[in-house]
Amino acid sequence: MKKVTAWSSRDFRRIWGATTASALGNEVGELALPVLALVWLGASAEELSWVRVATFLPYLALTLWIGVLVDRHPRRPLLIGAEAVSACVLLTMAGLALVGSLTIPMLIAAAAVLGSMAVLHMLADFSFVPLVVSREQLADANARITATQSAIGIGGSGVGGALVQWLSAPFAVALNGIGRFLAVALICRVRTPEPTPEPSTDSTLRQASEGLAALARHRVVRSLAAEATAWNLGNEVLMLALTVAVVQGHPSGPLALGVILMAGGIGAFLGASLSSQLTATFGYGRSLIAAMTLGNTAPLLGVLLASDTSTRSLVVLGVALLASGVGVGVANSQAVTVRQLTVPEPLRGRVNAAYRMLSWGALAIGALLAGSLVTTWSWWPAAIVGATLMAASTLPVALSPVRGMRDLADPS
Repeated sequence: MKKVTAWSSRDFRRIWGATTASALGNEVGELALPVLALVWLGASAEELSWVRVATFLPYLALTLWIGVLVDRHPRRPLLIGAEAVSACVLLTMAGLALVGSLTIPMLIAAAAVLGSMAVLHMLADFSFVPLVVSREQLADANARITATQSAIGIGGSGVGGALVQWLSAPFAVALNGIGRFLAVALICRVRTPEPTPEPSTDSTLRQASEGLAALARHRVVRSLAAEATAWNLGNEVLMLALTVAVVQGHPSGPLALGVILMAGGIGAFLGASLSSQLTATFGYGRSLIAAMTLGNTAPLLGVLLASDTSTRSLVVLGVALLASGVGVGVANSQAVTVRQLTVPEPLRGRVNAAYRMLSWGALAIGALLAGSLVTTWSWWPAAIVGATLMAASTLPVALSPVRGMRDLADPS
């Protein structure tokens, strides 16, 4: 009997296409915004850190409240609105940069709006995908999305670096905006009916706190949240340090940075491809912890062996991110599926909001820390601090009930 996959759902194919278009544009923009700040506007490392803080501060300040919004309203209109606003902001930024009117404060404000829309999209998409596919198709749906995003990481970083290097950062930002409009067009064609959320007489604060309480009670999801929080904090410090070092210290800075990040995307694609096989062979818990150990420790080894921006050091960093990507790719789709399956649908948006507030809110703190460390110590010591935090992030999961889980149906 032929296995039914998520690809058999026409609406899932549209959601997948929208996610792909948005992710591809975002991959290009991930390189374009720092280069826009550093090269086009002449920002310092500290000013770049404030752009990053503005991008991720909404995860700390708004996530819980947006989680309540997602649980109380249809998700498709929220996704459309988030992508449309992001597209308009990106195209406006590109236009202002090209006519010489963009400033650092304007870039910081735009980053805050983009970060807010990213929170809305992430929470709405997390709760919407399980409605578009069946429970049996959900793991396959998440694996396909993860593998696609990893593949985009392979080509997107390299293409993004080349576009920024050869065409300039504003044009790369504009391409990001065009990708968001394509995502809007695809989401508009999704026809899956959504259940009408039940009205609640509880206050918004009480509803938001329910998500935090549910996360705190669930030992597996709680450990995954702790790992993601520590990893993101360290990774933000590491990435900002590397961005400043490579863009300012190498003749082909944007292109070289894109190639290094592309190595991580290759690893993540390979890891996502191996994820199901490793789980079937070794069990969920052991394969996840082994993957996290590899993915979280490899960057520290790479940074310790690469103390400058010479070609040899950049090759070492690329190999380290390749190995790290394999580990991250194995774990990512599994962790998302566990969180979706173990949380009741009426609470799904709020629990995911609590998870994202902790894990992605750490990026704002990491950006502040990175700006201070790079300014005070230079990029290499800052990168060591970030990579050490990443290596330590495996401990919460290794010491949790995850190590005894045999498959995705056993998230006790």
